[in-house]
Amino acid sequence: MLAVVSAILGALFGALIPKLLKDEKKTTEIQVDKQLIFSQIHIEQKQYIINNSRNQCANSKGTYKSESSNGIEIVLVFLLVALFLVYWFLKYEKYICAVVLVSFVFLEVAFLVSAYIITRRYGIDKSIKYILLFNILATICIPFLVSFIKMPIMGPDFNKEAMLNKVQEAGVFTILFDVEAFGFLLYQAMGVIILIVFMMFTLVGMIHVLSMVNLALKNRFSKMWEWLYIKTLGFCKTVKFYISFGLLLLVLSFLCVSGVFSALISRL
Repeated sequence: MLAVVSAILGALFGALIPKLLKDEKKTTEIQVDKQLIFSQIHIEQKQYIINNSRNQCANSKGTYKSESSNGIEIVLVFLLVALFLVYWFLKYEKYICAVVLVSFVFLEVAFLVSAYIITRRYGIDKSIKYILLFNILATICIPFLVSFIKMPIMGPDFNKEAMLNKVQEAGVFTILFDVEAFGFLLYQAMGVIILIVFMMFTLVGMIHVLSMVNLALKNRFSKMWEWLYIKTLGFCKTVKFYISFGLLLLVLSFLCVSGVFSALISRL
């Protein structure tokens, strides 16, 4: 049921956002003679970035207080955070996986609908096509990564339900009694966090493409698109960086959730 609702919302999101690509002038025919070029749009919008950077530099001058922290305190804080992260991951694993899968359906439908409408109405260069294609294909990896949470390739043999019951009865610090399992669960939790970051990253990429297209076509809500363009430019300055960073997030997530990373660390 959640997947169906998410698919409907994704379709609406993907269909409504590109509706903003329409010019204010009414046309009766679909025009495809407008060529949208990734590098050219970035060059045209460069002045906005320069002005924005100057304003930020003028407003961000301040003083920073240097704080000295004891090394032991840092380790203890990190250990406490790791303990509770593992505990929350054990307790809410089913809900986390469900939310990730529903978000996957939403994103995939939104990417497909947006890409279809943009490519159908306008001529776009290879760079924009690569971003749209990467979002669609890379997002397909999400369900496989979620499956590795339940069925990891490598890792210690233990019962998560039994461990959770033991923690709830004896306290969260009992997780440390099994160091190997603790490390495995910690890396899995980190892998899920990286996966969520990847999903947000692809969403930012789509927003950047939409802002580029709207600015190039000089459509309505130009101020909003300028703001979105500036805020998302750091992630999409070049197609090579965008795809490379996205792949890096996917690989790191795979290594963590599949148990490969924890197995390699334990063997060192």
